[in-house]
Amino acid sequence: MRGKHVLIRPYLPKDVSAHAQAVRETAISGCRWLDWMEEDYPEDESRSWLALSQAAIAKNIAFDMGIFACQGGEFLGAIAINRIEWNYRAANLGYWIKDSASGKGIATEAVRLMADYAFNALQLNRLELVIAEENFASRRVAEKAGAQFECLARARVLDYGKPCHAAVYSIIAEDLE
Repeated sequence: MRGKHVLIRPYLPKDVSAHAQAVRETAISGCRWLDWMEEDYPEDESRSWLALSQAAIAKNIAFDMGIFACQGGEFLGAIAINRIEWNYRAANLGYWIKDSASGKGIATEAVRLMADYAFNALQLNRLELVIAEENFASRRVAEKAGAQFECLARARVLDYGKPCHAAVYSIIAEDLE
């Protein structure tokens, strides 16, 4: 999936080092919301994650992909459609952008591209974005991408490892028009 500034594609083995480096770069700010992020995140973890992601795509279980710059191919972050409920044609959408690339509209463009993929290629009807109540940057991305706020779900996600409320947003195909 190619947009104006970003390219979303499945991971390749050559992405291992860039993925691990981006996780390490983002660990201090990102570990609050993604507890697997660590400052010493090893390349072996990236290698395993990228292989799992490829296998999940092959089995239509989840679609975890990398976000890359259209110009130059720099790894910028990750986006995923997961927790797919095929019988309801609904799924979760999550994303993260490395610190040095944040605040540039990358996540918003990636969310819109991935949502378009979900509705057109995967034939899904609904995407949910479940975001910690105080994760204002991710909430802004959801809103800028056209997602609609639905509710505040109690004790739905973790903030520094402790249960916290989550803002639940949804995107349906009509939101992209």
